[in-house]
Amino acid sequence: MVWLGVGLVAGFLSLSSVRGQGGDGTQGFYFRGGIGPQIAHQTDVKEFFGPRSGITIQYDVGLRVSAAAGYQFCKYFSADVESGILYNSIKSISGSPSTDASVAHVPLMANAVFYIPFESSFVPYCGFGFGGSTSLLSIDHATIAGSSLEGDDADLVWAGQAFAGFRYEFNPRMGIGFGYKFMAAWEPAWEVFSAAAGSGQLRIESAQSHSFLAEFSLKF
Repeated sequence: MVWLGVGLVAGFLSLSSVRGQGGDGTQGFYFRGGIGPQIAHQTDVKEFFGPRSGITIQYDVGLRVSAAAGYQFCKYFSADVESGILYNSIKSISGSPSTDASVAHVPLMANAVFYIPFESSFVPYCGFGFGGSTSLLSIDHATIAGSSLEGDDADLVWAGQAFAGFRYEFNPRMGIGFGYKFMAAWEPAWEVFSAAAGSGQLRIESAQSHSFLAEFSLKF
């Protein structure tokens, strides 16, 4: 999260030094970034050393940091590639007296973005994206079905998102705004270690989250 934040700041500073070559800003390359809170749906455990049911994982409110680069083809449409990090600590696991663990997702999405151009500086948008996400589980200590767990692992899964929001453009090159994103990562699975049972697989249902982002954009 630290290196991604540094990268976003560096990208903002470097791109803000680029001077436009004219035009009304409805075509050309752009960069956008966003940061804000994230709410993850509770998830059910589907597999833990074999099929399971009745075990639920709940999450604390987390953080999403996003960065995207793309090309705006006209005032109605653009396409970009987006990455970032979505992080939540685990609040509780059914049957676990004490839990110190977290889940993070690092997506790589191809997005289609649609705009509703008004004759003003206010620009609403909506869109969708599809790609993959690296899902990372980190457990210092937790208990599932009576087994004490620890360990770290990552899994690459399919992912998709839908989003909407608006931006206010100070000029044809720069704007700020607010965005909402819903993302789902398809059933990540990780190898975990139990002192009693050894290594085994932990699989959860589709990981879904809602993010609310303060955003900025630069065109060049």
